[in-house]
Amino acid sequence: MTETFSPEQMLQLKEIVRSAVREEMADVGLRIDNQDHQDDLREDMRFVRRLRQMWDSAAGKLGGAILSAGIIILLAIFGLGFWDWLRGGIK
Repeated sequence: MTETFSPEQMLQLKEIVRSAVREEMADVGLRIDNQDHQDDLREDMRFVRRLRQMWDSAAGKLGGAILSAGIIILLAIFGLGFWDWLRGGIK
């Protein structure tokens, strides 16, 4: 069965899908029925993206700082223990 849609059917299908998507978006509070609402939605999504990127960046920097501090503390503990071991001799 290799039948394809006719151009008229494709236009009808496109309109049905477009209408269904708009209705569902409206049901969840996202109005996209005119250009102003679409522009507002784009700006809101850009704001959320920038907020997420800033959060990810801050979390990465904080995680890196904590990991670096932990490594420095471990190196200091091992370093001091090594010098104590040298001063005390092999036991």
